[in-house]
Amino acid sequence: MMERLLFCAAVISLAFPALSEEPGWRYLFNGKDLQGWKQIGNQDWSVRDGSIIAKAKEDDSGWLITEGEFTDFVLRLRFRWDGGDSGIQFRSRLEDGKMAGYQGNLDANRMFATGSLLELEGRQVVRDSLYDVARLVERGKWTEYEISAIGNHIEIRVNGWKTVEIDDPAGPKKGFIALQMGDPGEATIAWTDIRILEIPDQRPWQSMFNGKDLTGWHALGDAQWTVQDGAIIGRSPSDKAGYGWLVSDKEYQDFHLALRFRMPKGNSGIQFRSWQVDNMIHGYQADLASDSDWISGHLYDQNERGVYVKTDKDFTNLIDWNGWNTYEITAIGPRIQLFINGIQSIDHKDTERLRKGVFAFQVHAGILMITEWKDIRIISFD
Repeated sequence: MMERLLFCAAVISLAFPALSEEPGWRYLFNGKDLQGWKQIGNQDWSVRDGSIIAKAKEDDSGWLITEGEFTDFVLRLRFRWDGGDSGIQFRSRLEDGKMAGYQGNLDANRMFATGSLLELEGRQVVRDSLYDVARLVERGKWTEYEISAIGNHIEIRVNGWKTVEIDDPAGPKKGFIALQMGDPGEATIAWTDIRILEIPDQRPWQSMFNGKDLTGWHALGDAQWTVQDGAIIGRSPSDKAGYGWLVSDKEYQDFHLALRFRMPKGNSGIQFRSWQVDNMIHGYQADLASDSDWISGHLYDQNERGVYVKTDKDFTNLIDWNGWNTYEITAIGPRIQLFINGIQSIDHKDTERLRKGVFAFQVHAGILMITEWKDIRIISFD
């Protein structure tokens, strides 16, 4: 049942925004056809149910290449893999018909290949993945893949696990992005939700949580906040308690925030561009609730306008409430974009409120609940 729901999620998420040159995330795949891409080689590429489908039919690798080139960026996509040898080229080029440049690898046959960093027509294996493929990927199910290339700094994450982090001055600095189909026989792979955030001025990722204590954060209200096993844990002391918040010491205006969360039961959210009034936090909230349909992914305005923008997707069954999930918030100028597990929930402009503000994690009043947050990182454009 869950696998069928996850497949449906790919179909539900076909309300792709039009390609845009505005600051923020831009989709490289429109969900309908291969506009903006060109094929190299003789493998079989098609579009079905909002996904690019690659099917192997020859021994030689085939490629689907972006028409544009990119320098510094964060690339996010989701893939569904039935095995075989594939990968995601970036900062790449063609040399005498051969593919050259970085590759984020996908390989079902080698334990530490998936999530590794290669350089084709160069050093080959630059850095092996830190984790074996069985921990990262479940065949036949959708998996998130993230590549960050900012200056010399390269990071790869698979389903939230950081598999590679390296400073690599010797590597390529600009090029196209390409999807690979490299396996003969009956191997297939599907790709969807392919998007890119270009990073100006080589703005780096910064950690907002050191994994050990609450340095950089302070508590407000009734919740109890601790750190355990590299995660921030927020607890309500009783079902009679009021709201509780863990608030960032710094303020931010324009940024991309990414983190992982787990919440088996409760009503919570991530405040941003927010401010304190007495013992409460006001402002935008990326909403999250495990015990209520059609709330997660909303843009809420805490103690101000209430539910401000509703998502058109029901994330109730697209979140593993007992496992770790990803949440992303991007706010650049008036444009706000929210993503849960790689699927966009909101893309909205609000010209009425452009202000710096704090981040805060919420423990809701009147509910006995626990929230967990980790891998909290940000690219600030302020």
